[in-house]
Amino acid sequence: MIGSAAGTWRVTVSALAILLAAACAPGDGREMRGASPTDTAGVLTDDGARSTAGAAGHVSLAPVEGAPKVHASEMDGQVTDLANYDLSYPQISGTSFDSAVNGALEAVVAAAYTGFRASVLEEEGSEMGASSLRGTGKVLHVDGRLLSVVFDVTTEWDDAASLQQDVATLLVDLSTGRVLEPAELFVAGSPWLDQVAALARADLSAQLGEDMLFTEGLVADAANFRHLAVTASGLVLRFDAYQVAPGVAGTPWVDLPWSAVASLVDRTGPAGHLVS
Repeated sequence: MIGSAAGTWRVTVSALAILLAAACAPGDGREMRGASPTDTAGVLTDDGARSTAGAAGHVSLAPVEGAPKVHASEMDGQVTDLANYDLSYPQISGTSFDSAVNGALEAVVAAAYTGFRASVLEEEGSEMGASSLRGTGKVLHVDGRLLSVVFDVTTEWDDAASLQQDVATLLVDLSTGRVLEPAELFVAGSPWLDQVAALARADLSAQLGEDMLFTEGLVADAANFRHLAVTASGLVLRFDAYQVAPGVAGTPWVDLPWSAVASLVDRTGPAGHLVS
């Protein structure tokens, strides 16, 4: 998996220097490009959390007063003649913590790239066919307080003989520039994990069928719900491939309205202003 090869998908600001240094190997064909910031609140935004990596049709979020400007950057190139990558991710401007936030966003795709590169070089000289890494970071929510991004990455190995899907999320408190853990959205000591786990299981059972679920991946443990994102209307829960269902299910997701967890959200916390 990309996540294990790179160390972790869930990055913190303190890990940025290591991840970015590892990603920037000289002479590996990596190229980074960025557009000028837009004048609206959101780009690189999909019209739903349910698209896959590389999907077309990015749309802009409606401008939100106090929100930073968001623009797209891209990391692409070749590791070898038979291995290429193309990763797009958002960057922001207009906050007091642009550097920290942008570093955290870039570090997620840098980790994916680092894992891909290591795997490719390990197989160099073998008879493995062409491989590619494709990924997109999508802004699901941005305002003056909170940024939520979902990253979907697809790796095709050996002339598409093997397909790997990975997901990551990033929540950032824009008032401090700090990467958040999901628990920080909720009242300390509240049973938010129990509630979210029960709701997620019910939703996935309806989507996939109870007999399809891997219930150990839905136990009320923070590690099972680390891929948590937010929108203006609620929570988005993403799950790793094979975590909650067979591989045919890909990387499943669950949408929960704020009303389902309103009593558990910290009203003074990063997402409190989103709960009516």
